[in-house]
Amino acid sequence: MAKDELSVYEKIEKALFKTREEVSLVLNPTQIEIKERLMACVSTLMAKPTTSDNELVTFLMNGCGGTCISVSQSQAYNDVAAIKKIVGNFPLATKTWYRYMIIEGAKEGFEIAKIERDAKGMAACLDKIGKYTRCDKEDEDFDWTQMIPPSFEPSDDVTLLENMEPIEDLEAHRKAFRALFKKDLSKKATEAVIEE
Repeated sequence: MAKDELSVYEKIEKALFKTREEVSLVLNPTQIEIKERLMACVSTLMAKPTTSDNELVTFLMNGCGGTCISVSQSQAYNDVAAIKKIVGNFPLATKTWYRYMIIEGAKEGFEIAKIERDAKGMAACLDKIGKYTRCDKEDEDFDWTQMIPPSFEPSDDVTLLENMEPIEDLEAHRKAFRALFKKDLSKKATEAVIEE
């Protein structure tokens, strides 16, 4: 693969949110098939964030519940790695999902305890909500003393900048540039008159 050529998964990532017509112009039929497999897996993860990698591999090997063609185990593992690269950190989403479930369950438990006039149950549910929303802790202010300002080193080397190349005989270019503007300045210059 050439250095500038995109991998299949990079092409798919760029075409994720395009319409079917736009996708058909960018991807070939095999790549569209891979994209549909990845989208089916992402939908599965969105519906159940606690889905393990092994379950996803099995899902892919079984044809994504009949929506796609079956793939080999090695291809399924490649697809799972691509999903993680494209979509991001699902374990973090899983943790957030569990936190959401705990808070929602505690809210429901609070409502039930309130209806049954159970003060201890209400307190226990509020305690859980406070714990998982971190309401029992003070807000942590950012410690600005730990922030280190960036250290810039001045340089006259233009090659440090992207797409910049040094100018040969820079001083001659400067003289020509100054002469260009001095010529215009002498044409537009007027004598200053001091009134008394």
